[in-house]
This record gives sequence, structure tokens and C-alpha cells, in this order.
Amino acid sequence: MKKNINSNKKNFTKSYNNDLLDLPEVINMDNLCFFDDDELDRLHSNLQAEREKASRITEDLLPWEVEICYVQREMRIRNTRRVAHEKYVRNNPDASYYYDNSSQEEYEQNLN
Repeated sequence: MKKNINSNKKNFTKSYNNDLLDLPEVINMDNLCFFDDDELDRLHSNLQAEREKASRITEDLLPWEVEICYVQREMRIRNTRRVAHEKYVRNNPDASYYYDNSSQEEYEQNLN
């Protein structure tokens, strides 16, 4: 179910050498925490594709790069939190019933 958290989103169009180019959707970075991982991955991919299209029209890619950075930051925060939680559960026997042994390999890769 798609959440309606983008009510303050802004979409602008800018003209570059007679080509109209939609600037990326501005999403409040405080709202990114409400996206699930799949939505965040999809948003990241879409922004990168839009940035690639924009690079054919203009050299001013800052609006796309800023939005991509916010999304990457949220993804990094989630991964760090996930790894820290797994490490905590692994090192605390009282919390070990939360640990899923099937993700042992993924856990060890994230620690490196």
C-alpha cells in the first residue's frame, strides 16, 4: 500500500536549450523513514535513471544528486541499524531468540 506522505512534494520544470526537463520530485527527508525497503530501492533506481536522462540535456545535475544522496543516506542508516541489531542479538544470549541463523552469511558480510 502506497503511503501518501508526499503531500508537500514539489515538481518543477526547467528549460535547458529549448528542452523541457522535469526536475526530480523533492521528498522531505524526514518522510523517507516511512518508505519500506522496496520503495526506497525503487526510488533510488528511478532517481538514478532520471539523473542519467538529465545528463544528456544539461550539466547541472545537482537537483538529482541531492535527492539521491538523501535516499542513499537513509539506506545507509538502515543497513547500519540492521547490522548493529544483529550484532547485539548475537552477543546477548537473552536476545538470541530473535536471531535468524539462516542469515549468518549475510550478517558476517555486513560486518566487514
